[in-house]
Amino acid sequence: MSKSTLLLASAACLPFLMAVPAMAQASPDAEQSSEAGAAQEIIVTAQRREQSLNSVPMSVTALGGDQLRSQGISTIADLAKVVPGLTFTQSQIATPVYTIRGVGFFESTLAASPAVSVYVDEVPLPFAILTQGAALDLQRLEVLKGPQGTLYGQNATGGAINYISQKPGNELEAGLDTSFGRFNAFELSGFVSGPVTDTLGIRLSARIDEGGAWQRNYSRNDELGDSRRIAGRALIVWDPTDKLSMTLNINGWRDKSDVQAPQLIAHTPYNPANAYPYVLATPLAPANARTANWTQQNPMRRDDDFYQVSLRADLDVSDDVRLTSITSWLEFNTDARQDLDATQWRQLDSYTPGHVESFFQELRLTGTSGDARWILGANYSRDRANERQILQTNDLSSNVIIPGLPILTVSGVFTDQKVTTWAGYGNLEYDLTPQLTAQGGIRYTRNERSFQGCGYDADGTTFLSFNILTQLFTGALPVNPIGPGSCLTFSPAFQPALVSDQLDQDNISWRAGLTYTFDNRAIVYANVSRGWKAGGFPTVPASSFTGFLPATQESLLAYEAGFKLPLADRTLQFNAAAFYYDYSDKQVRGRILDPIFGLLEKLVNVPQSHIYGVEAAVNWLPVDGLTANLSGTYIKSRIDEFTGFNGTGMFADYEGSAFPFTPKWQVNADVQYKWAVSDRWNATVGGNVNFNSATNSTFGDPALLRINERTLVDLRAGVETEDGKLRVQIWGRNVFNSYYWNSTFQADTAWRMAGRPATYGISLGWRL
Repeated sequence: MSKSTLLLASAACLPFLMAVPAMAQASPDAEQSSEAGAAQEIIVTAQRREQSLNSVPMSVTALGGDQLRSQGISTIADLAKVVPGLTFTQSQIATPVYTIRGVGFFESTLAASPAVSVYVDEVPLPFAILTQGAALDLQRLEVLKGPQGTLYGQNATGGAINYISQKPGNELEAGLDTSFGRFNAFELSGFVSGPVTDTLGIRLSARIDEGGAWQRNYSRNDELGDSRRIAGRALIVWDPTDKLSMTLNINGWRDKSDVQAPQLIAHTPYNPANAYPYVLATPLAPANARTANWTQQNPMRRDDDFYQVSLRADLDVSDDVRLTSITSWLEFNTDARQDLDATQWRQLDSYTPGHVESFFQELRLTGTSGDARWILGANYSRDRANERQILQTNDLSSNVIIPGLPILTVSGVFTDQKVTTWAGYGNLEYDLTPQLTAQGGIRYTRNERSFQGCGYDADGTTFLSFNILTQLFTGALPVNPIGPGSCLTFSPAFQPALVSDQLDQDNISWRAGLTYTFDNRAIVYANVSRGWKAGGFPTVPASSFTGFLPATQESLLAYEAGFKLPLADRTLQFNAAAFYYDYSDKQVRGRILDPIFGLLEKLVNVPQSHIYGVEAAVNWLPVDGLTANLSGTYIKSRIDEFTGFNGTGMFADYEGSAFPFTPKWQVNADVQYKWAVSDRWNATVGGNVNFNSATNSTFGDPALLRINERTLVDLRAGVETEDGKLRVQIWGRNVFNSYYWNSTFQADTAWRMAGRPATYGISLGWRL
């Protein structure tokens, strides 16, 4: 959709601004202002203590649970529609990738540490693939922007996403929410919560997603896209004394959903002379969201499960000092199949089983001493991830190098990574005057990562070819001849071997800032901070040990200044910030020239780059019942030093290139109006507009891998009882059926991953 359509869609919301007054309703997680008609304040814990959102001296977006439900925000993919500066992308094997203000890490390896950290009740989810079930029964969501290394640990160069779950209260509560939409998509969630004794409370939550097959195959009669997900949580809060509180969180989820198929946009064979005519004759995908193509024999489905137990204990050591302990253990298993060529042939059909285990422990003291508020803490984590990627490549253009001997028929990659992290940190806020506050924080982190892996003969048919290749390179057969199922990756001596490596690094993150608070509670602030993201090893089809060489840790030096300004008797909140990021050794999934197979993927570092931009948000309550939110982000990203291959295989100096997956402009607008239609019932209407300008999935902005600008419009209308216990809503998402895509990729073919088409449905909510 064009920019002109964006303006028309935004203008469609203007009639709401002419509506007559009605009664405003406070969301359950907001603290109502004492001034009639004033903007509500959400209490957040972005700095590990409770504060009003508009007094936190950093860029934070906070969304209450009721707002998330009314706007249909149920996954992190949906968040990109309501959080300025946030983009969501799917990697080749459906691992989610989050990018904030241009800082992200597009990588599909199971053990890849993301640049945007994700937490549930301050418990970290160390790898991006673990985050898919985080949005269950939420009180609120907080998105912190910029490096968060001092309070929220390593791997937060881009920011942090904090999910805060609903806790049991002092009264019996229960609720159900259900939704039925286009493509027979069905969702059902519910909870029951309340006290068991005077000191013990429990909250049980669950969610089921079914149906929704929205993709159809344009080469045969077949469909794809059904959800088959279930998630649950038991949250137990015990307060044995007035000084001790303990929270036990037992949660898990299972996902047997279909895996999305990509759309073929070009044939780009590695070896055009060996390309199969029937593959090249495959028609490209029609230009609409629903059409795709995939191998019929490859069941595009995943079988993932996740289990976690965490325990938090808060002990008031004195009136001014609290000791907090957070302990977590989790396990995750995945078994998924993907089609990475977007055709019905077997060019790159992928099978990716894997397993993750993680243990985390944090201890911290928080306290107040006169005009100072301080935090001292330490944490330890131990993560292990092993995975395989098995590629079936019968129809790949480069599957034969030695005549008569297939190189790539069914090949595999195995990796096993162990990560141990120690960290200690401190943070201090000090009131220099009643209006001026200084803040400083520092964290030391030690990260040790071990790696074992190799490419191997997955079906016992290609080992003879590699024995011959060893003889060609060295003049003799391997010292230990390769057998069926053995490692095929060449060592520096061109001998097939298991690759073992170690990456041990440490760093110091820090933050400093000043905040001035005016009498009307407006603030201005300035911060400077440095964050780090750990290096890592990739899971790639490497024929040589060089493909497994790690990317080293990246660092980001960030400068930010901004203000948070209440206006018009606090019925309008205007927040804005400007930022500049100096980026060193940015980690990207690039390409190297493999000695056998040509261009293959590899993790690489971009030596120098930078980002600058501005962000603004307006929250306006012009009359009772009417809320209007408008936010926008402008980002300018630039590579200062990098020579290498981009995603199309072009070797060049990419100085001056923009970052991948970083649109220059993002605009979000949401308007909702609520009014009384009777003594018992209220009606609501609302709309959301989200615009992203064009970007690219690689450096140099090649047209083939371009991600076009897009505008998405969602609409909603409904009725609910005055007490909010019964709600009925009809909704439409992407109502103009905008055709857009979130990622593109090039291998033996080029393809894109389309966003969902127009959907519509009805939702019902009930509270006890």
